[in-house]
Amino acid sequence: MHQSTKPIQHNPREDNSNRIIQTEHLPTAKRFCASLGVGEKSFFLADEIQQRLEVFLEADADTDILAAKAVRRMFHGCQEIIVDSDYTYALLRPKIGVKSIVRLHPEMETLERVDRRQYLEVKDAYIQGYEVAAKSGLELDFQPFFQNFPKVNEPTEMGEGISFLNRHLSGQMYQNPIVFRRVLLKFLQSCKLDGADILVNDHLSSTELLLEELDYVRSILTEHSNDQSYSEVSHEMRVHGFEPGWGATVGDIADNLSLLARVMDSSDPARFESFLGRLPLVKTVLMVSPHGWFAQDGVMGKPDTGGQVTYILDQARSLERQLVRRFKESGIEAAPRIIILTRLIPDSENTTCNVAREKLHGTEDCWIVRVPFRDLNGEIIPHWISRFQLWPYLESFAEESKATVITELMGKPDLIIGHYSDGNLVAYRIADDLGVTHCAAVHALEKTKYILSDLYWADMEKDYRFSLQFTADLIAYNAADFIISSSYREIGGTDTEMGMFESYETFSMPGLYRVVSGMDPRLARHNIVPPSASEEFFFPYKKTEKRVDAVTRRLEERFLGPHSPEEAVGSLKNPNLPPILAMARIDKIKNLSGLVEIFGKKSSLRKSANLLIVSSLTDARQSEDQEEIDEINRMYELIDRYRLDGQVRWCAARLNKVETGEIYRIVADRKGVFAQPALMETFGLTVVEAMACGLPVAVTCFGGPSEIVVSGESGEVWNPNNHAAFAESIERIIQDRELWDKYSIGGVKRIREAFNWSTHAKKILRLANVYSYWDYLDTMNRPALDQYIHTIYHTVYRPRANAILEEI
Repeated sequence: MHQSTKPIQHNPREDNSNRIIQTEHLPTAKRFCASLGVGEKSFFLADEIQQRLEVFLEADADTDILAAKAVRRMFHGCQEIIVDSDYTYALLRPKIGVKSIVRLHPEMETLERVDRRQYLEVKDAYIQGYEVAAKSGLELDFQPFFQNFPKVNEPTEMGEGISFLNRHLSGQMYQNPIVFRRVLLKFLQSCKLDGADILVNDHLSSTELLLEELDYVRSILTEHSNDQSYSEVSHEMRVHGFEPGWGATVGDIADNLSLLARVMDSSDPARFESFLGRLPLVKTVLMVSPHGWFAQDGVMGKPDTGGQVTYILDQARSLERQLVRRFKESGIEAAPRIIILTRLIPDSENTTCNVAREKLHGTEDCWIVRVPFRDLNGEIIPHWISRFQLWPYLESFAEESKATVITELMGKPDLIIGHYSDGNLVAYRIADDLGVTHCAAVHALEKTKYILSDLYWADMEKDYRFSLQFTADLIAYNAADFIISSSYREIGGTDTEMGMFESYETFSMPGLYRVVSGMDPRLARHNIVPPSASEEFFFPYKKTEKRVDAVTRRLEERFLGPHSPEEAVGSLKNPNLPPILAMARIDKIKNLSGLVEIFGKKSSLRKSANLLIVSSLTDARQSEDQEEIDEINRMYELIDRYRLDGQVRWCAARLNKVETGEIYRIVADRKGVFAQPALMETFGLTVVEAMACGLPVAVTCFGGPSEIVVSGESGEVWNPNNHAAFAESIERIIQDRELWDKYSIGGVKRIREAFNWSTHAKKILRLANVYSYWDYLDTMNRPALDQYIHTIYHTVYRPRANAILEEI
């Protein structure tokens, strides 16, 4: 089991540190590792490692200040430790996105480097025993297929893939400008819209002719006024090789052709990105989101249904607006069309989820298109299915959907955006068949939500189907052309916590496969593109002219009146106290019960505020989800334990956007606070909504909310597991009116500057263009990657999915 390893040597590409630990301080590290070996436990995760380290250093009389500092530095960010006989294996994380696996033995005078394969074998032995773990099994390694793909070195650049990629492309141009110009011309000639040429035609048979004709056309344009339309110069432009798409007016055309000339002559990355980003290459968009209850009204709060639905609907609207603007500015007469592909649910529970086609409110040509799930006999499955159990139905769903989409769009889409793991697996299947650029939107990756869900996957398989989910993630996100995340933490995490993608880089599912290299967060495929909240519905509470009095009065009575309404728990003895608002579906990760406990423990907070919780359910009898049932029961238990009746209003409600925006403003009217106590939150759209309405926030430090909120300026960020600190934060904001006003104003300002849908849509279209160009270059041996992914799909995913269908 203990394979020989070589003494650890510094490799700046792996750990970027001079030494992990100096020789004179190694005995202290050995004593700490020995302390971990006392007792029955042999596997330790990050939080416990840090706790045990501090206890050890405080008690160890032989440790001086320098040694303690060195050992703390060595284990800072350490994610896992396994004690295996006399060896201690540690997964160190010297900086974000970088891991170094080492082992330490009491009789060795140096650390030893451990390769990923050996470490995964040790982890499997912890679960399976040595004899089973030592046998050869399936290994997944995507690293060879991305060897030629640009990779960031600095953690601060993770999530800025487009900027890094453009610098790389510009560097190629600088090194070989002749080849670059030739490839760029071929790319422009390949661009079509509805099968017709745009930008350039075949007359421009060489880069030399392109440059010659470009100079000539630019000189022709100087003979016209800038406000003349494209139609007045279109004939001459086409004769000389330039098709529509350069601008609606002579002035715009001249500016864009001038930019093309500078790109052909210079390797400036910002200029190249600007040029590619403004090209009108996308007209039709397919967005894919199968799970949950996807509709415009009456679904929020249902199982698996929350902020993602709002995100996708607003994203579709913003993309349509941006595409209309882009075509108008480019001089092309074209109307964009967007399809949101989701699941049709015949037993729709009074929603529109049983409607095959539904037009999106406020759009010209955006549609929700629903396709059913089918069983092995081809019969439609009528009822809702949990996101954890839908994997066996996705292949047939993708096949049926492909034909539906082609009919709806009268051809293949120009861009596919997959949402969440299931949506991206379907997007992968369709994009792979049609040869379309695939943008993968993350939303959430379940692996980091459920501790040790990889090692103990077999124990959780019946409830969560992690073997299918994690395999789908590896397939879909590696197949995608580019990936968009809402926050940095989804990619790189923090200096002490791995990001969601980073957690997929190296892991094992004992008895299924070992992932030597899964998803690399440092590849220049990752881009942070945060969503926003619609300004139509989420505006500051002081804008009274936009508010509807009847809606305000109705919601005040329902949520903050003295008497408990239907489907609500708890009366309010003093309804005029400032409310602490939390709004989320009932989910262990959302931690609403944790907020009840935080509130219940703080007697002074209970005297100065009421707790208002808006969730999906209050009655466990209405749920079939065990996790949901457990959380509901825990809520009741805590309300009873702390005797909170009279101080808590807990409502089951599915609010539309008008109502959601107004409830934030009502709480702001009463100088309350929005609390977001999640144990992990991918982004935190409700935080954006609350801040946009001028409602101060106290949010979790785990995930996206800590990036939305600038702590101390636009709200406060705390660890929700520290009940005292979280409660004190809320109380401080409520009691300090000057601080309340500061966070209210700062929150509105923060959202306006950093989170808006127009910027979001522009960046997605720019990314689509740049990555389409990169894919056109085909520098990374894409066919080999595709074949590898196909093999994993057909040998791992499909058999496991089919086996579940056969069980059913």
